[in-house]
Amino acid sequence: MAEIRCLVCPHVLAGTRPVRVMIHHWDGDWQAVCGEWDHSPANDDFDVICISHLFDRQPDLGGLRMLAPEHIAERVDDEWQVSPFDEEAPD
Repeated sequence: MAEIRCLVCPHVLAGTRPVRVMIHHWDGDWQAVCGEWDHSPANDDFDVICISHLFDRQPDLGGLRMLAPEHIAERVDDEWQVSPFDEEAPD
């Protein structure tokens, strides 16, 4: 999974919190967040990194490498729960 973009919250980037929510968007981009609600209102403190760095740092994400586009994985009771993620493509 080299050179695949992933938008991450500052907590995940700094390594102060693990990824608890992972989204694979319809356009191929990914998003990984800590799942907490203490981010800036516009999420302007998020950064883009290569997703392979996340898989290297947090081994329990390895099972999500094949997460299908338009799906979300949420960590609940130490297990990943995957479900469809409904989003509309921009016009």
